[in-house]
Amino acid sequence: MPRRGVARALVASTVLSLLPAGPAVARDAPPDPAAPARQTPGELRERVRREVSPAESRGLGPEHAEAHARTRLAIRDEADRPDGARAARLAALTESQARANAGFRPAVYGAFTEYFDSPDFGAHTALLPTGKVLLFSFEHTGTGRAFLWDPAKGTGAGSFTKVTPPTTAPFFRTGHSLLPSGRLGVFGGTAGSGLSLVFDPWTETWSREQETAAARRTVFPGSGTGPLWGTRPPAVERFPVLGHPVAAAGPSYAPAAGRPGDNTVLMPDGTLLTASGAYDIHDYAGGLLSPAPDLRYRQLELRDTKGGWRLGPVQRLPRGHHSSALVLPDGRVVITGDELQQTAHDADLRDDMHGTIEVYEPAYLYQGPRPALDEVPAAPLAPGDRFLVRTATPDRVRRAVLLAPAGAPHAAGAGVRGRAELRIERREGGLLTLQAPPASAAAAPGHHMLFLLDAKGVPSVARWIRLT
Repeated sequence: MPRRGVARALVASTVLSLLPAGPAVARDAPPDPAAPARQTPGELRERVRREVSPAESRGLGPEHAEAHARTRLAIRDEADRPDGARAARLAALTESQARANAGFRPAVYGAFTEYFDSPDFGAHTALLPTGKVLLFSFEHTGTGRAFLWDPAKGTGAGSFTKVTPPTTAPFFRTGHSLLPSGRLGVFGGTAGSGLSLVFDPWTETWSREQETAAARRTVFPGSGTGPLWGTRPPAVERFPVLGHPVAAAGPSYAPAAGRPGDNTVLMPDGTLLTASGAYDIHDYAGGLLSPAPDLRYRQLELRDTKGGWRLGPVQRLPRGHHSSALVLPDGRVVITGDELQQTAHDADLRDDMHGTIEVYEPAYLYQGPRPALDEVPAAPLAPGDRFLVRTATPDRVRRAVLLAPAGAPHAAGAGVRGRAELRIERREGGLLTLQAPPASAAAAPGHHMLFLLDAKGVPSVARWIRLT
């Protein structure tokens, strides 16, 4: 490992050793059952040099363009290997995950419950107000693709629907944000683009909008003063959405050093969860397609409401750059992304299932039955409005919480829009009178998930309300 990488590893190891400890996990990675042949540094540099086009170098910058070239070369090299090698790699990770997680009690640390194939890498994800998850990414030829996953239909191929964009859309380094209407705006892209698309969750169709005046690479939501944008060039534009402010960015940090590309999400009970992350974008201490990374790169980090962090269960795949995580309306967490690691552990590269999704159930789902949330207003709510909700378990409800749907554009937490506790003003049998946040600074205009929580922090299944 280069001297700089050793230094980073030492820093990360030191910080992790100081965190509040959960059950110990093994630090030794399983052996690679099909290690690829090593290239000399000179051979790799020459291959990368030939791979990078002048346009790519101008658009991304030489260093980032070379990183993309290394990614493409690694994936092409992997496609030449037998499927059995990747199946054996995944089996090794599955076994090491089970062994590491045996000591984590679900009621304290939560548990990983599902791992299944997806037709998309999930480089970009967004939870939509319909409860479905939009996954959109890129083909290795540079064109884009998009799919809807409906959790209500389970985890098989039939739970996904292809939703093709109206134009060649290189969904890479795009930014996206849910608009106050509930539609999803997608902007910018690889090598600088003026791309401007909107996805309608209810018709499940895309529309192409007027391009931005300047080409954009990565685009992030604004701070609440109005929608969007600007990273390159340094000029700000705003998407025309009737003057409604875009939501502020949420937390996007983790306590462990050396894990860029991690995903930190707000939970209904006010805790934080960090998943994925790695050194040097794709280098998990073993190369671009490392099949045997240190377990620390797969271990969740859990933060309680008092600010204390501890290590949690281990996810199956290491996921770094281009990974994502989000909270579903039922309180589970979906983790996906990182096209390199998904390719390196795909037993059949010829089928149409290019990615994988993991599902984590937080500890609050192991604390007893949920409170019920049976009915919420259908009409939009203005700041400060009082409104009624119906519950079959009024005696168990202690808190009401709004959680904005999140998305991960290019592994950045810019799609996280916040959480707000609501005042419970009155209880009449199965009816609760709640008060909406008094200003948009507390909860941005748009669709939010409403959860009712009991004394242990167990959430109901959320229902959607809209704030104006």
